[in-house]
Amino acid sequence: MKKDDISRLLQRYLSAREMGKEPYFDADEVDELLGSFEESDNYDYFDEVLALGLKLHPGNTDLQFRQCKLFVYNEDYNSALALIDSIAETDNQDLDLLRLECYCMLDRYDKLIEYTEKLIEEDCDYLETVFEYTAPLLSDMEMNNEARDFINRGIDLFPQNLVLKDELCYNREIEGDIDGAISICNELIDKNPYSHEYWFTLGRLYSIKLEFEKAIEAFDFALTCDDSDPELKILKAYCLYMNENYEKALEVYQDINGDFEMAERIKPLMAECYIKLENFEGAYNLLKDIIGKKVTDNEPAAYINFIRCCAETERHREASKTLTKAVELFPNNVRILSLLALTYVENGEDKQAVETTERLFEVLDKGDYYQPEDFESLFHAGQYLYMKGDIDKAIKYYNKVYAVNPNLPFIHLHMAMAYLAKGDMKHFGEHFSKTTPKELIEYLENSGIDFSDVEQQLLGKHIPPEDLTKEFLNNKDNNN
Repeated sequence: MKKDDISRLLQRYLSAREMGKEPYFDADEVDELLGSFEESDNYDYFDEVLALGLKLHPGNTDLQFRQCKLFVYNEDYNSALALIDSIAETDNQDLDLLRLECYCMLDRYDKLIEYTEKLIEEDCDYLETVFEYTAPLLSDMEMNNEARDFINRGIDLFPQNLVLKDELCYNREIEGDIDGAISICNELIDKNPYSHEYWFTLGRLYSIKLEFEKAIEAFDFALTCDDSDPELKILKAYCLYMNENYEKALEVYQDINGDFEMAERIKPLMAECYIKLENFEGAYNLLKDIIGKKVTDNEPAAYINFIRCCAETERHREASKTLTKAVELFPNNVRILSLLALTYVENGEDKQAVETTERLFEVLDKGDYYQPEDFESLFHAGQYLYMKGDIDKAIKYYNKVYAVNPNLPFIHLHMAMAYLAKGDMKHFGEHFSKTTPKELIEYLENSGIDFSDVEQQLLGKHIPPEDLTKEFLNNKDNNN
């Protein structure tokens, strides 16, 4: 039906409504009018027009289906199922898909499988569509085990179906099987090597594994298929940054064509590249333009980087002013509190430094989730507490760091020494046995012991860490 005809129908309805009358429309006219509401995303009169249509044509399947969809939209799934059951019509794809959607939303996987198996037995014409439509719903509902089972059932019946293979790839990723997801993604690429989406997914999966070279290569193929996706370019630039190729990352950021919001979004990312290149003036100019704007409302890293740029370019007053603002915006941010405490120490304001340090420890104690950069602060806090003699709290902080990054240099040594100070020889031995001789020598040298001769000997043979420790413990000048 033409747009003018739709407008006349609506005007006819509104005129009758205004006069308190009930106009007559045939079922097709009601359906057309409802469809126009959906297309224009204007639902002001949808419910009442649908109610009128069902009153005039109570047995019309199309209008009943629209009522079912309305029930689903309002999350009244039981009413939707009751109405579907009342509609005496079989082999209706729309109704069957809506029924399965209701089963998903009600967490009734048993009913979903029961009905799907019924459709399989009946050899319905749209069975493949049933699997393609329903599998993503299960994933969206975070019913991951059920989604995997349903997808595999579908692939058994339709082994060449790329939609189901794509869903299986996503399912493997959600379950943490990144290698399995990569394997399936490569199968998809073999089937369609010109798919921007498949190459993008492959690059993203490799980035999760921190295999940035492979990720960058996949992103390059994706860009060959479609170079208009800004999110793809941002992720490629991120991988280049993580691969320490900061100049190339900047080139990718600068190649992004987007609106004002996108331009503002990538400025802090570009600034991080400039900081890595020690171009603090370039980073300062980018961050100066966005600090205080909406784009940085939830970005403490932008403030931290701007403060550093101010310090590196000798804009000390601006650094101080920005730090004060950052503390107001992010009062519980570990890195910002650490900066504030350090500033007080450098200014000789010992009382404020102690108060801020205690506040920092309170935040660390209460925290259950930390950003990756926060763990450096946790590690240093553990060292500080160890030196103060608060061994239990130092061990607590070390364990938080160790749980996330067990390969952090010196973590085993610091944990060993803390447990030794506590007299816990079991845990001391556990962590000390994982300490490398090189780490131990550096630690002991920092304690004032000359191990240059021992270090030369290490070039030729391995010296047990226990022997090096005896020297450390027997040193009467060691007060740690």
